[in-house]
Amino acid sequence: MIYKFSLIEKILLSMDIIPHPLSDASSSVGLGFALGTAVKLKIVDQLSFNFKDVKQIAKDANISEIGTELILDCLDALGYVKKNESQYAFTKQGFKNLAPQSPDNFRYFILFCDNLYKGYLELDETIKFGKRPGGNSLSKLSDYEWELFSRAMIDLAKTNFKEVGKKIPISKSYTKILDLGGSHGLYSIELCRLHAHLNATIMDLLPVKKYADECISKYNAHRVSFLSGDFMKDNIPNHVDVILAFNIIHGFNPSENEMLAQKAYASLNAGGIFVILDQIKGIGGNSQLSKATTSYMALNLLHEAGGKTYSQSEINNIAQKVGFEKTELKKLHAPGFGLMICYK
Repeated sequence: MIYKFSLIEKILLSMDIIPHPLSDASSSVGLGFALGTAVKLKIVDQLSFNFKDVKQIAKDANISEIGTELILDCLDALGYVKKNESQYAFTKQGFKNLAPQSPDNFRYFILFCDNLYKGYLELDETIKFGKRPGGNSLSKLSDYEWELFSRAMIDLAKTNFKEVGKKIPISKSYTKILDLGGSHGLYSIELCRLHAHLNATIMDLLPVKKYADECISKYNAHRVSFLSGDFMKDNIPNHVDVILAFNIIHGFNPSENEMLAQKAYASLNAGGIFVILDQIKGIGGNSQLSKATTSYMALNLLHEAGGKTYSQSEINNIAQKVGFEKTELKKLHAPGFGLMICYK
């Protein structure tokens, strides 16, 4: 991310003497593709904290020297590498996010976005007609796309699952969590780690079971299990105390979300909670970063899934319509993201 500007650059940008589209419509897009290429072609796999000559990096990655240098210069601009004449090395940010041996790397999310961008060639048609040509269907995903999606969601969840776990009000009387569309299950795993009296069931489609099983095994989460099913079409378990719908509602239209809320309300015990995590429109006030996050996600969701982002008031209206007594908003550190807790 380019975030360090010189004083003169800040002045020129504020006066629009440096035209903003130079970045917004040009360099940001190109740099995003460069980042994806650096991971796909394993250029970053050849880097460490020690400087290495570009010729050797290109040779080890089995790609052209000129191409390697151009990609690494882009990563230098983004702050992931540092350059010393013809040599390159990771910065701390670069190692954390791009090195395959880093436990916090964001490589699958980067590859997921890189794959996602290919579909943007049809964005004009989606905006023109209000839906993507050919429609949107999870059944069209290949095994590779399921892996990219699942592991990208793990990358994202690793950034906030501990923060989220602390923000969810868990009563001592609660015993059962139902994690709708929970995929990897990291949020349920964390809640069960924090509260020894809880058991959790992840309900999601069969292609993601592999990744849930991996996380359950990795964290030794013996009180978390996986239930294969489509929570919108199939019956969901009853008599639960907490229902999670994380990064779910943005994929549905208002009527579908009302149906989801109705199913959740009917499934919950008295005093239970329906917890929504999502990008929430307007949550960041005047923050342009928050606006960018929710606006881009809304655009992406319409194009990819036929969905949208929702405001706090829209979620409130749906929750109250199906019978929830009250709702509570808790903001997360990530710009544009929040928890909506609906109390039965």
